[in-house]
Amino acid sequence: MQEARSALVTTVPAAKDGAGQRAAIRRTDRQEGDATRLRFALLGPLRGWAGEVELDLGRPQQQEVLAMLLTAAGRTVSVELLAEGVWGGRAWPGNPVQVLRTHVYRLRALLKQHAAASCLVTVGDGYALRLAPDALDTTAFELALPQAAQARHEGAPPGEVRAVLTGALQLWTAEPLTGLAGPHAEAVRLALTERRLAVLEAKLELDAELGDRPDLAAEVGDLVLEHPERQRLRAVQMLALHRAGRTAEALAVHEDVRRSLAGVCPDRALSELQARILRADPELCPAPSQAAPAERTRPAGLPPRITDFTGREAELARLAEVLATPTAGPAPTAGPAPTAVNPTVVISAIDGIGGVGKTALAVQAAHRLRGHYPDGQLYADLRGPDRAPAEPLAVLTGFLRALGLDDAAIAGDLAERAALYRSALAGSRVLVVLDNAADAAQVAPLLPGSPGCAVLITSRGRLSGPAGAHQLRLDVLGEEEAVALLVRIVGTERAAAEPAHLAAVVAACGHLPLAIRIAASRLVARLDWSLASLAERLADEQHRLAELSTGDIAVEATFALSYAGLTPEQARAFRLLSLPEAPDLNLSCAAALLGLAPDAAEDLLESLVDLNLLESRAFERYRFHDLVRVYARSRCAQEESGPTTRRALAGLLAFCLASARNAEAAAHAVEQERRDLVEVEPGTTGAHFQSAERATDWMRSEAAVHRALVERCCADPELPLVQAASLIDKMGAVLFDRGYMDTVAELAARIAAVAAERGENRCEALARYVRGNLLWHTSDFTAAGAELTAAVALCADGSAPRLRGCALLSLGSNARVYGRFAEAVTYCEESIELFRELRDTHSEGASLGELAFSLAKLGRCAEARAAAERGVELSGGTESMGRATGWYSLARVLRMCGEPTAALASAERALPLFRSLGVPAFEAATGNLIAQVHVETGHHEQAVHAAESALPLARRTSEMLAAGLLRSLGHSLGRLAQPARARACLGEAVRLFEGLGVSAEAAEARALLAELG
Repeated sequence: MQEARSALVTTVPAAKDGAGQRAAIRRTDRQEGDATRLRFALLGPLRGWAGEVELDLGRPQQQEVLAMLLTAAGRTVSVELLAEGVWGGRAWPGNPVQVLRTHVYRLRALLKQHAAASCLVTVGDGYALRLAPDALDTTAFELALPQAAQARHEGAPPGEVRAVLTGALQLWTAEPLTGLAGPHAEAVRLALTERRLAVLEAKLELDAELGDRPDLAAEVGDLVLEHPERQRLRAVQMLALHRAGRTAEALAVHEDVRRSLAGVCPDRALSELQARILRADPELCPAPSQAAPAERTRPAGLPPRITDFTGREAELARLAEVLATPTAGPAPTAGPAPTAVNPTVVISAIDGIGGVGKTALAVQAAHRLRGHYPDGQLYADLRGPDRAPAEPLAVLTGFLRALGLDDAAIAGDLAERAALYRSALAGSRVLVVLDNAADAAQVAPLLPGSPGCAVLITSRGRLSGPAGAHQLRLDVLGEEEAVALLVRIVGTERAAAEPAHLAAVVAACGHLPLAIRIAASRLVARLDWSLASLAERLADEQHRLAELSTGDIAVEATFALSYAGLTPEQARAFRLLSLPEAPDLNLSCAAALLGLAPDAAEDLLESLVDLNLLESRAFERYRFHDLVRVYARSRCAQEESGPTTRRALAGLLAFCLASARNAEAAAHAVEQERRDLVEVEPGTTGAHFQSAERATDWMRSEAAVHRALVERCCADPELPLVQAASLIDKMGAVLFDRGYMDTVAELAARIAAVAAERGENRCEALARYVRGNLLWHTSDFTAAGAELTAAVALCADGSAPRLRGCALLSLGSNARVYGRFAEAVTYCEESIELFRELRDTHSEGASLGELAFSLAKLGRCAEARAAAERGVELSGGTESMGRATGWYSLARVLRMCGEPTAALASAERALPLFRSLGVPAFEAATGNLIAQVHVETGHHEQAVHAAESALPLARRTSEMLAAGLLRSLGHSLGRLAQPARARACLGEAVRLFEGLGVSAEAAEARALLAELG
């Protein structure tokens, strides 16, 4: 143990001046006095107490830091060694020092709550945790061997010495620092495990000397399987076998050791013991009181099989693979062929949401595996979800009776009965099923010690132990298995009459086996019901849980058991997380909803995942099972007030809006303060993005959350509707795929209608502008013009000048599409005047680019070129959306003014910028422009290449662009003697132009088609 500590801990030199040293001593004395109430256990999962109150030690990484400080025994641990001990060969964080400081800060805050002064101090570039000498369970454990040796030296009876060692071993609840994975934790585990073996060997030697344990040979035999190299254990084994009357086997142990050493003689103690056995040393004879062990009974405590058990073959196969062991009994009914004996107890733990079928699976698996465990099967319902879980002491009593022990032999406290239980199972192959476990502490005393045994545990939450357990998280049934279960219960005849409704019923049940069983049972009990009527009843979410109950069985009651076990913080999070009507939430959004820092929110959410009340199927994303969400919403409606839920949703909305602002800035590379069309201050910083791609990905992934927030703002007049309008403005500015554009346009229409009802003109104007802009990009120019005109009128009071300017600019674009170039110039000039008053040079540059196009169409080329070039100058950074748009606008003007070479150069500067910014509509428009220039200059192969590259993007974003590209493609294909392809492209272009109502463009495409003959 000391070597492991020395390898991981360094001491920072103390101050050299006398005053500093005296102050440090006074500080240490005071801190140790303050911290006398603190206790920590390392011999199992890391736990801590202040008096009788257990401490929440935080997440595993923070516990690893604490473990290093605890095992340093008051010495200082440098930051460098802390980092090595926590991460070692694993992936390091970007700033490990800052992460460690955060963990220490939290630990210090926790300890300060329970001590008059902090006992966690900073010394130089490290930290020290100064506690009372007896604050760690390892201290008592480490003292056991020297205390036993001293007692033996002073002539204490062997029984008293053994009691000292037994007490030390009982301090172990599981593998030291269970669940901690850092290099330091592993080193401590190895050192303490080695020390435990030494204590255990000393204790077993005393067992053999006293001769009062008939089962000793079996227990030592199991240990020898795990540690065949330890000759001290082999000596105990020899003595135990000899004293049990199995002298030949005892002597065979010595021969086995000699063979394993390749002919080298065993150590002196083992050889002397062999000689004493050979000469029948009377001191080694069995004690007169030693009785033969009672004949073992074979318990068969499994519940009956579930006759209509359906599916789960993959899970059953996995359990069989883990739990199957060799046996002399009958052949197993399922699972792989037996393999070599596992030298440790095999443990498999099944966890999952209430009602998912954990018990049914465990019982089914246990029945299939009975042939592998010929010495019996034990079963106990530990009632983990109940308010009064089963006491391990009572469960052990039942197990010992099932194993054939008389009540008179079943005595002592929990530790003594657990030892008796392990002894009763020594050398046997028994399967133990522990159903509905509450936690690892409840399970620990019920684990056998014999390597031939296996344990199958079920629990609603994921257990932090036992160490080495094979974990199986049970999910809901797949659709095929869920339908099969429903059909098996209701009958094939009834199911065949309405096959179309089977999937709807199991979907409404969330594929949860318990819900499916209840729904099917209700259908079986009511002959006048049909599958269609059952599906209709289950479709109503508000009454779904009420429908899923029959007799004393109800899905809601199952969830209620889990809910009742939550802490107040967990219960609050469980309720509030159900508010957004979205499939899932990312961690940052959940933190904003709960009003917590991300780290604190993650701890809460992960605890709900461990309890199977939340799911996490992707990194930092969380979701409810459908029925759990319904239950959470019912609890929220009953327990949370209106102001509380509004405050939570407002916090989420503010975070999403601030993040969307940042996403727009990253996606377009613009200064954010220039992009807000109305003055809305979310009051939070939001998420930040290092690239346009990440910003766009975030907006896509959170689109469902944004939609849910908009719907809530429209439904609740107490929530800020203008923030919802600003949020969809950012969505429309970043998400250019047609599906997202249609969604945003739909939300904008909803906001506009609600804002009009409420008299919120500025909000209505913003929503109409967003919808009009999106309609324009999807080529619905008539509807776009109506929305944009309304937006301009609603801003006439001067309350939103930037919004009015943008709406006028968009109206200019719309007029230009219809060939009303003079009208377009008027709109653009008015928008330029507004932007100049606002000193918004970026927006002014965009208006100048649009103005230039219409001026060129009117034949005012000099003015057009000047406007376009000025637009480029005002457009912002060289990698920005504004600069890309500026180059594109200039290219259009140069093409119309007869400068194709300069036009092509400008367009080719815009194209990679649009591509890097991830704006497919503008990328397609630029590709269309390049194709047009190549057509006009007779470079038809280049035109075909440009058009074919841009066409897939245009089909996703704009029918107008797609039509233009098809026209260019058809024109060039005709010139390249590919008339069939040319006709197909031009014919589609004509149909698209006509559908959009742009007759001039349609006529031009029709003329090209006619030229092909």
